[in-house]
Amino acid sequence: MNKTKALALCSSTALLAVGWAYSQEKSPNANYLNEFNVIGTKESSKTLQGSGTVLDSSDLDAFRHTNINEILRQVPGVYVRPEDGYGFFPNISMRGVNPSRSNKVTIMEDGVPSSPAPIADPAAYYSPTAGRMSGFEILKGSSSLKHGPNTTGGVINYLSTPIPSEQESYLRGTYGSFNEKIIHAYSGGKIDFAGGRLGYLLEVFDHSSDGWKNIGSINGEPEKNSPVSKSDFVFKLGYDFADGDYLEFKVGRMDMDADVSYQGLSKTDFDANPYSRYAGTEHDNMDADQTRYHIRYRSDLSDSLSLTSTLFLNQFNRNWYKLSKVKETTDAKDTKVGKGVHEDSDLVNVLKGNTSGSYHVKSNDRSYESKGAMLAFDYEVNNHNFDLGFRVMSDDYNKNAYHEDKYTVTAGADETNTSKEYIPKPGNDNYKDADSFEIYLTDDIDYGKLTVSPGVRYTTIDYKYDGANARSLDEVIFGIGGVYDWSESLTLFSGIHQGQTFPDAESASSDTDDGLRSQETSINFEFGVRGSSENIYYEIAYFNTQLKDMLFLESAAGGLENSYNLGEGSAQGLEFLIGSNFSDGLGFNIPVSASLTFTDTEFESGEGEAEAGSSVNGANQGNEFRYIPDTMINLRAGLEFERVSTYLNYHYQSSVFTDTANSAKLGAYGVLDWSGSYKLSESAAIVGKVTNLTDEVYAHSILPDGYRAGAPRIASIGMEFNF
Repeated sequence: MNKTKALALCSSTALLAVGWAYSQEKSPNANYLNEFNVIGTKESSKTLQGSGTVLDSSDLDAFRHTNINEILRQVPGVYVRPEDGYGFFPNISMRGVNPSRSNKVTIMEDGVPSSPAPIADPAAYYSPTAGRMSGFEILKGSSSLKHGPNTTGGVINYLSTPIPSEQESYLRGTYGSFNEKIIHAYSGGKIDFAGGRLGYLLEVFDHSSDGWKNIGSINGEPEKNSPVSKSDFVFKLGYDFADGDYLEFKVGRMDMDADVSYQGLSKTDFDANPYSRYAGTEHDNMDADQTRYHIRYRSDLSDSLSLTSTLFLNQFNRNWYKLSKVKETTDAKDTKVGKGVHEDSDLVNVLKGNTSGSYHVKSNDRSYESKGAMLAFDYEVNNHNFDLGFRVMSDDYNKNAYHEDKYTVTAGADETNTSKEYIPKPGNDNYKDADSFEIYLTDDIDYGKLTVSPGVRYTTIDYKYDGANARSLDEVIFGIGGVYDWSESLTLFSGIHQGQTFPDAESASSDTDDGLRSQETSINFEFGVRGSSENIYYEIAYFNTQLKDMLFLESAAGGLENSYNLGEGSAQGLEFLIGSNFSDGLGFNIPVSASLTFTDTEFESGEGEAEAGSSVNGANQGNEFRYIPDTMINLRAGLEFERVSTYLNYHYQSSVFTDTANSAKLGAYGVLDWSGSYKLSESAAIVGKVTNLTDEVYAHSILPDGYRAGAPRIASIGMEFNF
């Protein structure tokens, strides 16, 4: 970890030096068009046949959040269930679908699937580093038909920093509460070369903190911090040919070392100290790395036909050494973490060192590889704009050899002792594998003020589990959307499309019939209006999603030991987005925005009983979905002067059920954030922010296994340079 931090510091210093040496005149905060966006710019989102959002520098610069949960809260129709407090393992839902491990949302970076194994095991522990991104695209409507394999929820495309059109360098460094240090730096540009333009980008992002949770101790020893560290490096090389073609190569590397735990707190301990952890979790640590490559080419084959092709490879390794099961001395067997450890006071006391017993800590060592090729043609003829795309992808998920250590706790009147037993475990090189082929065809038919867009998508997946059991699943889905320009300031849009969510390799090809699961399907309808009046912009949308064979994948993080299809359900709601920038005659700007989401969810059939004690047992007809709030509100306002800017953001979420039986709830909460900046010059500024300004104490989840607090008040200050 020390070497990583040293490398990050040296890299950012070198990038700053390069930029200083070669800096040219430019616009420091320009939104460079990415060649491979799924929406494009904010203007492009206004022509979508469904609801979609583009977050660019105008949305991100005010707070420069590094946590994807905080970033997405400003988008209506997107629900987040935090887990670790840093956004490392987000649980994202769109329009009411199950948020667990974001497995019903297609997550991409620059249009490339970014999950470690999106078809073999979509519920994996990785999300692109949000703090280094230049923007985000969120597709919720019928336009998401182009992007799979899972289309029930929608699409989130992370946009990495593009190669600048002219030489540019950027450096931002902040220091904050809990010894939090964040460095983000990049340098890049384009030069004339061999009749075209050769471009490059070097980028580094480093985030570390001592952590805001304290790990308990036994025998009066000092409490421990829970440090986290994440670094990300990116290199891009691009070439603009004289004839307009474009070639790009990208390589990136992420490293994480984080003392994070599966085990949460009992309600009693949460109320006493929400920012604590049990002594038995002191060994928990996530050690992970991810390497990504892509090479892509875009060519205008004629005035009406263009081609885009991409080859990609993502490799992810993680070893999460974490608490796995606990036993009190008199118990007949161990209780697994995720099966209610926090609800048993005897087990909790073992973890505290107050009661004799034992607990196991397991090194969950896994390796993932996802590789594939994408090819898309765009063809315009008369009033038609056809988009034909193909993708082949192969996922490999291996269990590496690991060890499970048993810690025995002997509690005494004067002193508690612990002893360790090392237990080696074998690996499995053929744990979960899957190969897929996908093809889609859409057509934007222009009738003047009306554009109609029908589309079809076909997906077939060959699964293999445990090196032997094999099964194939396929699905054809259709959709149609339309947009009508009622006037220059008012647009109507509507669409209906089928959605799909496929199981993982284990539940798709289990060696027992009881373990086999089918894909979830859905019918998704939406209708909305968007437009502007004077300097006010707005978008209002109604959505209705009818779900069949609702799929819940096995995950200890989701409180499930097995996967299930739980019958039928529905989610409907209203999304509002409104904003303005008041500036006429004031001499300064007052940007304001508001997003609101109202959601109603319901299990409609009550089929498919899960195992007793699981968080999806008791999904009876009429019950609401877990972790989907009825109401979400996000309000933002700012003051922007020539040198000084300041902003406030308030997010409110209503109470949520924590199980499908609707027997337990977490209360509503609201979080207020502040940020500010002062320009020292055109290229330098002082920046600062305080998240959770009022120090609100709230629980955002009891998954995995116990109450988890939202982050306390965290203040930071730093400097930002553009050259």
